Amino acid sequence: MERTILAGIDGSSPSRSALTWTMRRAAATDAGVLLVHVVDDEWGMIGTLALEEIHRSARELVETETEFARSLEPTVPVTSEVLRGDPMVELASASARCELVVVGTHKTGFLHGRAFGSRSLQLAASAQAPVAIIPESSVRNRRGIVAGVDDSTAGWAAVRFAAAEAERTGQDLTLVRSWRLPQLRLDPDDRTLQHEKLVHASVEQMMAEAVSLAKEHCVTVSVKSRTMRRTPAEALIEASTSARLLVIGSSRRHGLAQRALGPVSHDVLLNLAGPTLVVHGDQDADDAEREEARDEGARNLRVDVR
Repeated sequence: MERTILAGIDGSSPSRSALTWTMRRAAATDAGVLLVHVVDDEWGMIGTLALEEIHRSARELVETETEFARSLEPTVPVTSEVLRGDPMVELASASARCELVVVGTHKTGFLHGRAFGSRSLQLAASAQAPVAIIPESSVRNRRGIVAGVDDSTAGWAAVRFAAAEAERTGQDLTLVRSWRLPQLRLDPDDRTLQHEKLVHASVEQMMAEAVSLAKEHCVTVSVKSRTMRRTPAEALIEASTSARLLVIGSSRRHGLAQRALGPVSHDVLLNLAGPTLVVHGDQDADDAEREEARDEGARNLRVDVR
């Protein structure tokens, strides 16, 4: 299969920013680009005559965006498609044919800021390839690759992807892990202090493993680790404010939850600080058991220290 990057387009300014990012990446990685515009008819409510006019406008839009894309990188093969239906569902389905999906957003901010839309969250959760969300603001003058670290299949996939990206682009890599216990008044004999030490030791061990994994891919660039006593989303947003790319992992869920992101990925994407890429990983039984154990441990700690 030829390497292809899918770019969702709608003619907007954010879409143009994402398309520019896509073309530059395609040129650097010897990939082709597939432009996809989806005529939004999720409920099948568009009449026949109106649909013909919409499709005519859609084809004109695709032709314009294709011309723009080729003007940016003339050597990159560009193809295009016009689809009909729910845009995020159609893009998720088309993602099976591509190595990466790219969409733009005009919303950026920090925690408690503006959201860029639940549809993009749905795409990030349900796409069969990694998804890059590119903000409208300029991506120039950004430096470094940042990756979130957690003990899941998706978390380790994010480290590997970020390490390969750092090596490819010549950017330093920073691995970020957050941890935080409830705010308590501790004394040296308090068992919650001992618990804190154990948690910290576990975090340091995980970071050492993550750095070791990253260095298998990073030969010419430095790898740094950073632990922050913040909530995971706050830590990742703060660390990626000026980064060239933030890479986060999101465990692929099944059943009714397959279109839902995990809470950390959800909060990061609702408060986008810069170009962000979501790498997927299947949530196997071990991952689910670890998540349940962590949740149960947190509940027990809150109960025991009252």
